Amino acid sequence: MIIVSKEELLAFKKLDLLYQMNLLQEQSVRLERKYDCSLEEFRSLVTDSDENYEMWDDLVEWEACNSALLEVRSMLERINAEDIEVR
Repeated sequence: MIIVSKEELLAFKKLDLLYQMNLLQEQSVRLERKYDCSLEEFRSLVTDSDENYEMWDDLVEWEACNSALLEVRSMLERINAEDIEVR
């Protein structure tokens, strides 16, 4: 039998979330560099331009990445605030 403490589980979960956050941030930075603008600027650029499927695909990816990043940050904040339940 392996015994794992609550603190060890939290440390592991934090590491996992930090890893996810790093991947998502790298993805966002890649898109910022590709288009040399922020997500907000890119969103208005795409909606104001003619149909460019690559740009629309990148916009969907970037918005999903941004949404996931917000969720990961929220989860980290809840863990840091000890708003957790171990089952």
